[in-house]
Amino acid sequence: MMFELEIKDQELLLVSPKGDLDINTVKSFQDQVLEAYRPLNKDLTFDLANLDYIDSTGLGAIITVYKEVMEKGKKLSVINPKKNIKKLFYITELDSLFEIGD
Repeated sequence: MMFELEIKDQELLLVSPKGDLDINTVKSFQDQVLEAYRPLNKDLTFDLANLDYIDSTGLGAIITVYKEVMEKGKKLSVINPKKNIKKLFYITELDSLFEIGD
């Protein structure tokens, strides 16, 4: 499946990846998200409803974005993760870093 990324600048920055976030797509993902986020001073939410798969490089990219958000004193949250992805966040204890909602 081809990877796509939709970014909406609203009261918060809403980032909606679609497809697989893995070693092949992570650089583009991280670059696009950080480019969109850096000039802003707001919270960021990842809507993972259409994310099918994430590997360790994808988790690393989310942590990199998380650090940028925290440096601004803002909040990062994850919404609508599929069951397999939500489980991965809990196994890796990333749920202790940011809010994960259904």
